[in-house]
Amino acid sequence: MRAFRSATCTSGLPVSVSLRRCSPTISATCSFVRDKYASLPLPPGRLRPKALFAIFFCVPQSVATVAHADRRRQGDDPAKDVYFHSPARMRRLHQPIRRTSPGTPAMLTPDDLLGARILIVDDEPDIVEVLRFRLAAQGYRNIRSTSRSTEALALYREYSPDLVFCDLRMPEMDGFQVIEALAGEEATGYLPLLVMTAADDDESRLRAFGLGAKDFITKPLDFEQVAVRMRNLLQVRLLYNRLAESNTDLGHVTRRLEAVLDATGDAIAMYDNGECLVFANQPYRDVFDIDEFLDEPRTAQDVRAYIRDRFQEAEMFATSDAAVFSDPSAALEDVVELRVPERRLLYRVKAPVKDGDQVLGQLVLYRDASKDAEVEEAKAEVLRLRAALEEELSFDSIIGQSSAMREMFVLMLQAQDSDITVLIQGESGTGKELVARAVHYQSKRSRGPFVAVNAAAIPDTLIESELFGHERGSFTGATDKRAGRFEQADGGTIFLDEIGEMDIQLQTKLLRVLQEREISRVGGTATIPIDVRVIVATNQDLDAAVREGTFREDLFYRVAAFPIPVPPLRDRREDIPLLVEYFLAKFREQTGRPARAVSPGALQRLLDHEWPGNVRELENAIQRAVLLEQSETVQAGSLPAAMLSDRPRMAADPVSAEMSVGDIVPLEELERRAVLAALQATGNNVTQTAQALGINRATLYRKLKRYGLADDDADE
Repeated sequence: MRAFRSATCTSGLPVSVSLRRCSPTISATCSFVRDKYASLPLPPGRLRPKALFAIFFCVPQSVATVAHADRRRQGDDPAKDVYFHSPARMRRLHQPIRRTSPGTPAMLTPDDLLGARILIVDDEPDIVEVLRFRLAAQGYRNIRSTSRSTEALALYREYSPDLVFCDLRMPEMDGFQVIEALAGEEATGYLPLLVMTAADDDESRLRAFGLGAKDFITKPLDFEQVAVRMRNLLQVRLLYNRLAESNTDLGHVTRRLEAVLDATGDAIAMYDNGECLVFANQPYRDVFDIDEFLDEPRTAQDVRAYIRDRFQEAEMFATSDAAVFSDPSAALEDVVELRVPERRLLYRVKAPVKDGDQVLGQLVLYRDASKDAEVEEAKAEVLRLRAALEEELSFDSIIGQSSAMREMFVLMLQAQDSDITVLIQGESGTGKELVARAVHYQSKRSRGPFVAVNAAAIPDTLIESELFGHERGSFTGATDKRAGRFEQADGGTIFLDEIGEMDIQLQTKLLRVLQEREISRVGGTATIPIDVRVIVATNQDLDAAVREGTFREDLFYRVAAFPIPVPPLRDRREDIPLLVEYFLAKFREQTGRPARAVSPGALQRLLDHEWPGNVRELENAIQRAVLLEQSETVQAGSLPAAMLSDRPRMAADPVSAEMSVGDIVPLEELERRAVLAALQATGNNVTQTAQALGINRATLYRKLKRYGLADDDADE
């Protein structure tokens, strides 16, 4: 007897096998397997037969079939060999494979096996039909077959079977060629090829095994043995499939983790306990330029020396490294100076990598210390800019010391601490948006967005979409979903300027938004809750608009909860010198012009002017004067011509004490005359006319249409 007892296969399972009276066939088979798998890695000091039994375990029926036929020829009962065909072993092999640890494949269910894809290649239709019938009777559902060997490869590619029955003797293309072709196509590396043949010679068997066959069945078929061997092979195949899926998933996870580590920007690597580099992310490879160095075989000492020599104080670096690796559980934090390829400071962190209590190696991280400094500088700059912005948009940034302005400041202070809707009333050019921004940036919502919307500047057909957003395809041109201004202002403040110009139908929707605190996009059905403070502004008399029916009364009471009137510049003339000083400094810095002061004569002209355009008109006048003035003092001649005349341009005639009721001109007629005079003065230039009147172009167009002054030849 030749026996190997208690050998250990590569799967870790104990195998106790006795091969009695091994014939030349068995010896030849063992020699073939041993030669084919001579490159298998074996533990040091283990005997080569253990590798042989490992192969037996992985493909048990392949060698077992040879032994079975050999024992039959010698007159022995193959069933006496407990390893190959004992009922106990068969039952054990057919039990579902269960999960034994978190890392092993999940249990295979009977349905997994019965759902396997099976391909039959045989030129004898009777055998094909009988085999299909027997397999279907056992519950196998996915069976394909072909009687032409030349079609086998095409059918394999289309069907991707889990097991193939293949005859050896076929016309056109014999079974050996089919086996070789199919084995070469298999992606997972394990395709159960079960050979069927009437030939019973060892040479054919060994050749089939060498080409990739996994089992050998002699015709006429013993269907009980076919079922047993087929089930064994399918179990291995399905586990291979699951292993391949797990490896694919693991590859995806690995690539995602590598992408995350690369995205950190830090140079990260791992060394095992033998100081071998086992992982390095892309920033690490870039910092140390290590890819080209590792193109050739290197020892762990070579890599450590290469890294060490790139630092300014290499010996000190090596000493600290050695201290860490001498105590794997130790950690290190310090700052090192890189010498190559450029000098810079790196913040270094080393820490042990553990699996439970077991130390697997050391993780090392290098971070560019200059980047941290840049980040801190950026943070400081952001804080400085925010402070400057808040200071610029604070109440102190609104210039004025007159009693009218002080009254406005009191109202602004009262409005800043609540979310009450504010109505800012004032003529064009008085700075209503500046007041709204100051209220926002002094309120508890100052960290949220401030979104300004000029209702008069947006066409009526687009205003609803602009405010509330729209869904894709809700109207022509809506190619994408878009958030409206209310959504953009969530958590902050929305400022609706020129609300008096809003269409009456849109006023209804705005009222609902103010009441319900939720919006619906154009073309959508879902409601979107919003957390927004609303500040509105107008240069119109909303009380009169309510009486005329152009503004909803219920909306008026909603938006006019807290009115803040902004005084016109003519009612706070004492603030003009302060404003002139501010604008002079602003435009002198922007243009580099020499003007630093205003002559008494020019200042008097500014004080006498009626300022229909308010602060905006004053700003434009000073900007023009700074550009025209050649000296350090702005003279009256540098001011706009309207301020040099006896009466301010566009100012109405003073009311005479002797004027009778019949002499009074209606306001609408005065407005028509003012618009007409402005058009004539600017040569029908709409933009300049709107600026001179202190209104926007959309409002001017409406007035031109109302008074019949619209001219298609008007310049833009």
